[in-house]
Amino acid sequence: MRSAPIGSTAAKVFALLAAFCALFVVRAAQAVPEAHIMRIDPRVSQTEGAPILTSVIELVQNKPLNTVIGTCSTTGGNAELDCIADKLEQPRALWDPIEFPESSTFFTILYDRTDVPAKFIEKKRWSAAKGEPGVGTAWLLLIDAGGTMGPRFEEARATAKAFIDGMRENDITNVMFFNDRNVISSSGWVADKGKALEHLNSVPKAFAASGRTRPLGQIVQQGATDGFRELGNVGQNVKVPLHQAMVVLSSGASGTDASSVGPAAKFLSQFMTKGRFPEDNIVQPKMPVPVISIWFPSTQLEELYENARQFMESLPNTEIGGLFFIVRDGGAARGPKIVNAIRARFDAMWIVKWQVSCVEPTVTQTFKLFFKNTDLPINGDASYANVPVGIDPQAWPLDIDREATERAAKDNPIYPGGTVKIYGTFCWGGKKERAELYMVPKNQEVPESLEGGTLEDAKNAQKTLIEAGMRGQALSTSDSFVEFEVPDKTKFLSGKADKMTARLIVFDNSSKRTSAVTRDQILTLRAAEKPLPYFLIGGIAFGGVVLILLLVSVFRGGGRRRAAVAAAAPPRPGGGGAPMPMPMPMAAPAPPPPPPPAHPAPAFAQRATLTGSAGIFTVLPGMEMKAGRDGALCQILLNEPRVSGTHASLKIENGQLFVRDDNSNNGTQINAQRIGPGVWTPVPHGAILKFGPVEFSVSLE
Repeated sequence: MRSAPIGSTAAKVFALLAAFCALFVVRAAQAVPEAHIMRIDPRVSQTEGAPILTSVIELVQNKPLNTVIGTCSTTGGNAELDCIADKLEQPRALWDPIEFPESSTFFTILYDRTDVPAKFIEKKRWSAAKGEPGVGTAWLLLIDAGGTMGPRFEEARATAKAFIDGMRENDITNVMFFNDRNVISSSGWVADKGKALEHLNSVPKAFAASGRTRPLGQIVQQGATDGFRELGNVGQNVKVPLHQAMVVLSSGASGTDASSVGPAAKFLSQFMTKGRFPEDNIVQPKMPVPVISIWFPSTQLEELYENARQFMESLPNTEIGGLFFIVRDGGAARGPKIVNAIRARFDAMWIVKWQVSCVEPTVTQTFKLFFKNTDLPINGDASYANVPVGIDPQAWPLDIDREATERAAKDNPIYPGGTVKIYGTFCWGGKKERAELYMVPKNQEVPESLEGGTLEDAKNAQKTLIEAGMRGQALSTSDSFVEFEVPDKTKFLSGKADKMTARLIVFDNSSKRTSAVTRDQILTLRAAEKPLPYFLIGGIAFGGVVLILLLVSVFRGGGRRRAAVAAAAPPRPGGGGAPMPMPMPMAAPAPPPPPPPAHPAPAFAQRATLTGSAGIFTVLPGMEMKAGRDGALCQILLNEPRVSGTHASLKIENGQLFVRDDNSNNGTQINAQRIGPGVWTPVPHGAILKFGPVEFSVSLE
């Protein structure tokens, strides 16, 4: 039998090919940077009460393989394999990290057939966030215990132990063994290193060979499906981390099995990148999985040796962090170096949080990540199309602008029978019949946290609070605010004097979404007792004064008449006496004073106030203010991609507010009427002024 030990002809052929690539293939020193979404996780929304998504993003610039291992082609046999192993074990051997350019990044969600940009909240390197809740990796260690491993099995176990020893605080692992037929044992997902090591030692040696061929590709795929379909966003007995990876430790030997050659490994690599376990899964979230392939070469027929090598080399999906390593005879000490090289790649990932106002009313969502105006072009990611990501649309919180709402309530406290204006980014398209307000009674308990519960727990908490509360109807709505009437009851008031507050929940009765319901996140605003009806009291008092004056006038007038009659002597019969005086007329009651004047908009405004979800801005006479995204030029700074750099200008002239559109892309509107560019146009009191999609209500004072 002609066998292929490590110094075989095939290795020499590989060396010649590598040398050819190094000398004659013209390639750039580095490829175009690529960004890949590794995870979209919605769990923060349940703990922070805001519509926040956490994304894990791989953003690196890969290096061509030949530029890294080209020098190894001058050797051959075992020396060449050792050279390749040394090169690939170096951290950042095949890639360079890229800074995340948030100002040029667009993360969108498809809503109502439109890609709606999410709002960037924060970014952090994985290495800087390790130890924070959820920042960990689920490691599936798939160890070959088949007959072809022979003495290499012990070295594979030692290498697997390096991964277990290197587990961090939030890591979990599942240790699987497979033989020549299928997966034979699994530890299940555990966070305890001791339990993982116990299972690692439960298989002391490789099993006997059971034939000349084995379906290695099918075994690996089945192991991945069994392991990763258990992972999801909620409902597990261990906390599922944000990231996952599969490590295949194998000789790659499969005989002549057609499913276990290089092209089949590429197919398996793509299957792992899609992150669907099983492939037709439409329920559990999509979770792309980097594949780390660690090859333990064994002596076998030359052509079978090459099949094994091609399979193991083609298995890693390097575009999302997969890597290939070689452990030759006696090379178990390479384990910690391999773990460090993998950790370096994962530590370079980005954790980016986004505020997502609108979601589709379905289990599946579509996200896109793309970049504009970067110094070096970056390829984005549009692979998250119509996939589940763990969002229950009915439990997704409404996007409330707490700061703007609290500022408005500070100046105008809520009181029974009054009104309240809530600011935010809403998805009801101005349909006020969708918006409802529920005031929470002061003694009503609310959930302390929804963390650790199921999505059904979140919906039940919302339902309970809505049913227990008092409903207020919407008076007017827009994309950026909604104004409600407040129920004319006092049982929602808590505290006294200037410490009085009220808790409330906003509800979209179409999408069944609410604002935050947990104890620390529920919307709590300044409140006050219902004010006395001074106008009515004043009217009653005024009427009483008029009545008193009328009575006094009548009394005094009647007294004068009686006195005059008594003083005049009655005429003598038949005689001439003094004529009888004419009776004095009764004094007419004093007319009531005119009613107090109304308070329309001033004829001569001294300032204008713009109030909206983007903030509250004041325009004063003698100054011209610009609105837009350019912080160096604009006093009204609007961080919205659809607003131009210098979108519009405002001024007060002769007591009137004027606005001019400065040739913006998406226009300026007054009461839903777009104005022409370059023309100063008056803005009346109470108008709705929009710069692109950003809306303000105008008050002239």
